[in-house]
Amino acid sequence: MLSDLAAPALVLVGPGVDVGPVPEGVTCAGLGDPPAGGEGSWTSVLLAVADETALREAVSVLPPLGRARHVSCALTVAAGPVTTVLRPEWPPLANLVAETPDGGALTRLTFRRPAPVAPVLVELARHTGSPVGTGNHGLVVAGDVRLPLDPTVVTDEVPAAVVVGSGGPLPDSEVLGRPPVSVDPGLGPLDEALLNPVGFRRDWDRGPVPLPTGEPTPAMVAAVRDAQAVVVPAGADPRTVAGLAMAGVPLVGAGFGEPDVADPLRREEHSVRLRRAALREHSSLGWRQRTGAAAGVRVASYPSVSVLLATRRPEQLGFALDQVARQRGVEHLELVLATHGFEADAGEVRERLGDRPVTVLPTAPDAVFGDVLRAATDAAAGDVVVKMDDDDWYGPDVVADLLLARHYTGAELVGMPAELVYLEPIRTTVRRRGPSENFGAVVAGGTMCLDRGLLRAVGGFRPVPRHVDARLLEDVRAAGGRVYRTHGLGYVLRRTSGGHTWDTGLGYFLTRQSLAAQWRGFRPSELLEDG
Repeated sequence: MLSDLAAPALVLVGPGVDVGPVPEGVTCAGLGDPPAGGEGSWTSVLLAVADETALREAVSVLPPLGRARHVSCALTVAAGPVTTVLRPEWPPLANLVAETPDGGALTRLTFRRPAPVAPVLVELARHTGSPVGTGNHGLVVAGDVRLPLDPTVVTDEVPAAVVVGSGGPLPDSEVLGRPPVSVDPGLGPLDEALLNPVGFRRDWDRGPVPLPTGEPTPAMVAAVRDAQAVVVPAGADPRTVAGLAMAGVPLVGAGFGEPDVADPLRREEHSVRLRRAALREHSSLGWRQRTGAAAGVRVASYPSVSVLLATRRPEQLGFALDQVARQRGVEHLELVLATHGFEADAGEVRERLGDRPVTVLPTAPDAVFGDVLRAATDAAAGDVVVKMDDDDWYGPDVVADLLLARHYTGAELVGMPAELVYLEPIRTTVRRRGPSENFGAVVAGGTMCLDRGLLRAVGGFRPVPRHVDARLLEDVRAAGGRVYRTHGLGYVLRRTSGGHTWDTGLGYFLTRQSLAAQWRGFRPSELLEDG
């Protein structure tokens, strides 16, 4: 590997990595050591680390590296090749090679002119998961280091309000006017961009398997994805357990009760409960929120949400308002209620929503559905919009689950599948086949979640009476956006004999090829919680 580097070359070596013999013209340095020769002295720069987690941690502490024509990254263990999207401010690319030798990953970028090394490495790390920061704003693990705070508030010149793992009294900060607050790092944060439910399998190829040992990694998760469950013994490493739980791996054994992992629906419900709790508690964002709260410092949080609810059926209004009112785990949620051809009773709206902010927007009865939704978007104030339908059931965690999936995937549009469907005329509930927790899939229109600015950038909802949701998915993909489908267990699509903007007929949901299960009566997932 090192013999292929154009000299003079710098190799930055992460902990536990052996790069082998060092040829003439190559300088090796640890990540914490400033390289000899200084910034701008290298034709080639290689960053060699253990895995994706180590890569994302390494780019937050890079020394000044200047520019180089050849920028490379090597991972000893990787789930797949590491690549990137070229930035417009970089010089033209002459060549890019992304390989996966011996279970690892090696990426080489050659530019026609010297390129900024650190930003290239940050982009490589970013494309192993969701965006990462640099310097004091990057991910930290544990130890006597500063807590990464909101980069709009903290700069390299401003000391942190929180330190972790300090062993003694701390001096006053000239900037803060008091000592920083020392907190117990606990398990330390786990990187949710790498340890998350993406790729969860509803089926399995083998029975329960023992808990793996060691630091949780994407490779560890991939090795147990085909198992029915992972058995956790008493005294297991809590960091390993937390990492697998964040990935949605069904865990059984000590401390997990007796979930019925032999039933596919009960198994997935157990997985969803585990991933919710672990991602909120042990992810980097959750860890930052807890430790920041110890010092009264506000750190990054989930975005504010505007629920867009359009209805032309006064008889459905109370039911629909109740679905919005029961949402929990979202700090800032407002409702934009677009009544299509009728006036809503203000007293009923306020009674059902309590103190949630609401904007009531009456629209003309002859307005097309797309225009009604466009008007609702224009009235929205949230960072993110979530479209909800007036006749479907929503569990109390639907909006929170959508925000969570948006956070750990970085996808531009997130939604849920129309997996559980209640066929009202024949009083039957069906569960449809198909994957969850994957990119590129179709999502139910009544669960679409995306950035409000992106919605406007792609032209908003098209001014058409039908197929509004499908057209929006097309527009987001055409703009280069990614669509992600999280689990759909807290959502039930209602189908009546007619009157739907997506009206396929009941037979569409009863084909043998699409059915995973079928029950008489209304049989939602337990995650609906009696909605």
